[in-house]
Amino acid sequence: MKDRYSDETGVGALFAPLKERIARTLRPSDTSGARFDPELPDDRTRVYLTVDTECAEERNLGGRVQPPMGYDLRVWGRFDNRDEELGVPLIMSELEAYGMRGTFYTEAIGAHHFGKAGLREVCDQMLSRGHDVQLHVHPVQRRALLEAGKPSASDNISDYSLEEQTALLTEGMDLLADAGVPRDSIRSYRAGNFGASNLTWQAMAKAGLTLSSNYNPCYFDINCEMRSPDALAGLFRTEVEGVWELPITNFRQPSGGYRHLQVMAVSLAEMMHSLRACRARGIRHVTFVTHSFEFFHIDSIHARRGHKNLINIARLRGLLEFIRSHEDEFVMETVGDLAARLPQEVPDVREYPAEPRALHLMRLV
Repeated sequence: MKDRYSDETGVGALFAPLKERIARTLRPSDTSGARFDPELPDDRTRVYLTVDTECAEERNLGGRVQPPMGYDLRVWGRFDNRDEELGVPLIMSELEAYGMRGTFYTEAIGAHHFGKAGLREVCDQMLSRGHDVQLHVHPVQRRALLEAGKPSASDNISDYSLEEQTALLTEGMDLLADAGVPRDSIRSYRAGNFGASNLTWQAMAKAGLTLSSNYNPCYFDINCEMRSPDALAGLFRTEVEGVWELPITNFRQPSGGYRHLQVMAVSLAEMMHSLRACRARGIRHVTFVTHSFEFFHIDSIHARRGHKNLINIARLRGLLEFIRSHEDEFVMETVGDLAARLPQEVPDVREYPAEPRALHLMRLV
């Protein structure tokens, strides 16, 4: 019998979101079974919603200087014209509505400029609500203001020596620990811009980190310098003993190249099709990317005015609804929970799924 997820082409995938919305009305809304229990036999596909949580340094945008944006705007999504917070709190609330938890890769080096109290407030809120906090580093944010005549620090960790990378990771872990994150729970690292290299795996081992989430074919020609002949589409062992890689899930585009599963970069139909195709192929770990600032638009930095990004909110909600309504096949897990179980052998596969041409031509909500 033909597997219901085996069709990787055709226009049927385009109408999948509508079918799911109709089918959801017939399903119970109980969320008691939404979390993964590692003590029970479970062959469901693990899904990771990873949120890069970060401020923004001052930037030169074609001669126009964009001022830095700290925790209030870039992380919390706090605006003078809005009562609700549109950043991390909104993401957590959406996850919690479905009984799920996310992994928040939290930028630490920027606390030197934007304030350690701000980092602590963010970490405390995420931890108190049961979410996972892991390490994210943008080296450029140590000095978040442009200074005339002084070059900015490189923002890609791959540009640093092994000793410098190890020091950056250790410093980031120290900052998160000082902000209230239990140090023994900090096991995973994501580089800013996915700008890591194979040397980063060595630095992680020296710093005591065991799970990287940086390998991203979509960024191979941009920032990501990681390469491995043993790379898989899901979790795989790296060339460094004791360090594993949880790659960003990609799909192959009809026009060539890869596209990663980022909420603001792909449609809900593409997300759903990718989940189905990954499961059909035997990819057991699927990693989505988003950011703390993807669910709002900033109308004015100076006036602190903004509004919701309704398209991205609908995509996130649709993704969570899909996972919840297919709980016999998919389950949301945190990266921290996965890292705590390593080492383990997993039957992941090498090839990413292909995208139907219909979805590529009609990248809709």
